[in-house]
Amino acid sequence: MTNRPLLAIAFAGALLASSTADSADRYPVRPVRVIVPFAAGGTFDLVARVVAQQLTDLWRQQVIVENRPGGATIIAAELTANATPDGYTMLLSPNSLAANPALHKKLPYDTQRDFRPLVLIATQSMALGTNLSFKANSIRDLIALAKAEPGLLAYGTAGIGSGGHLAGEIFKSMAGIDVTHVSYKGGNLAMLDVIANQIPLVMTGLPNLLPLQRAGKIRILGITDTKRATVAPEIPTIAETVPRYEFRNWFGLVAPGAIATDLVRRINADVNTVLADVGTRQRLLEQGFDVIGGSAQEFDALVKADTLKFDKVIRDAGIQIN
Repeated sequence: MTNRPLLAIAFAGALLASSTADSADRYPVRPVRVIVPFAAGGTFDLVARVVAQQLTDLWRQQVIVENRPGGATIIAAELTANATPDGYTMLLSPNSLAANPALHKKLPYDTQRDFRPLVLIATQSMALGTNLSFKANSIRDLIALAKAEPGLLAYGTAGIGSGGHLAGEIFKSMAGIDVTHVSYKGGNLAMLDVIANQIPLVMTGLPNLLPLQRAGKIRILGITDTKRATVAPEIPTIAETVPRYEFRNWFGLVAPGAIATDLVRRINADVNTVLADVGTRQRLLEQGFDVIGGSAQEFDALVKADTLKFDKVIRDAGIQIN
């Protein structure tokens, strides 16, 4: 005798699988939003808008960049975690996705459960910049000044848990100095206060600071990579003064955790197509980014590895948990 309930369940499952495949094939059929956890005008906004414009052309659907700064990127992350997992809401996430579990005792989401990595778009060096009147002209000068005046200097970043914050705290720990962290809603806002001589230092993405140095508004003391940047070989690395120091920020698209695997494959493939475009790659490379791409599995492995790495870094550096 035929088991009708089992047949019905199997038929429903087949329909669901077919529907998922069809939705991935037809995706997107309406506008898509990419949430940026920082204010407009910074490096994350720049990357998001470059990629969003190319995806808009490819998909023939508008890809909207939505800036949701504040809360140490938690506001934007929570918004994404709670969104419908249909591919129409994504987060352009920094390393803070991996760092926040160690920085905060309680988060309104579970990083491993509530997010699905889609694709790693790019990485970048951070840069430590200062206003032109600052007494230190090099990393060595800065370390000497900070040791002579412990706790009196301050550096601004895009917020607690941002790439600039992590890079700055690791630098402080390895250099043995005490410099006060000042949190902003975007690295560009911290830069404005440095230009205005409200604070002496800013740690933000190299693409943020490089145009300002070339315009004579800010002086870059060093970058956080292990080698000098191709776009600015005249700028020394911090590691030239502080051996073994290294930090790179990453820019990756993540979706709500329950998104269908077929949609992950579709979005990943299309973003990789965009990143393979010569014009897109060149635009990002000229701004100081390293274009990455690759599979969703590779990005997922990076998030998991960095979660473990930052847990140790944050504890070793004694970064305050808020």
